[in-house]
Amino acid sequence: MRSALLLVAAGLARADDRPDVGDHAAFARYMVNRLTWATLSTISEDKEIKGYPFGNPVSIGDNATGTPYMCVSPLDASVIDLEKNSRMSLTFSEAQEFVTTAACDPAGGDPENPPCSRLVLTGEFKKVDPKHEEWAVAAAALKSKHPAMDGWGCFGGGAMSSHAFFLAKLEIRQAWLINMYGGPAVVSPKDYYASDAPLPAKSAATGRAAAEATATA
Repeated sequence: MRSALLLVAAGLARADDRPDVGDHAAFARYMVNRLTWATLSTISEDKEIKGYPFGNPVSIGDNATGTPYMCVSPLDASVIDLEKNSRMSLTFSEAQEFVTTAACDPAGGDPENPPCSRLVLTGEFKKVDPKHEEWAVAAAALKSKHPAMDGWGCFGGGAMSSHAFFLAKLEIRQAWLINMYGGPAVVSPKDYYASDAPLPAKSAATGRAAAEATATA
């Protein structure tokens, strides 16, 4: 009840599939499943900024597994960093959504407004072995949200196969979440994966088409 009142006070419209803000593990899983990209942060190996943090957008998909999968190239600056130091984080914000909540809307909210939820997953970068059954899971997760990757050579062949794209994942050590006033919630990997898995999110294109149809109805 208290969470519902806070949502109303914050001007935050709750989607049907949006978990209660007090269920931190489920909410973190929801964000990873719903959002299609995150900011990948590494410790830079570039000679001009060596040792400094470096952020770079990366497309992700989890297909309701909770594990963020990605398709990356060894030529990418972030991957070069990760070859030296596998520690990384992924940062998500509800402000990334095409159809955003009132708390994120620039007209009356802000990405720094606590009810405009933000999530940071921290852990280690791991390559997904093409010979392991997990590779098919990762490929399905990425294909469902990023069909353009098929042309990159992420799943075999492709015009950009010379870039040696490969599938990888974040092995989560911690989930750090702010989705309401009162400070962050820290979620362990055990609690994160034990929470109810969300339904696989619709593609961004599907969500955009539905929003446009609603606006013109």
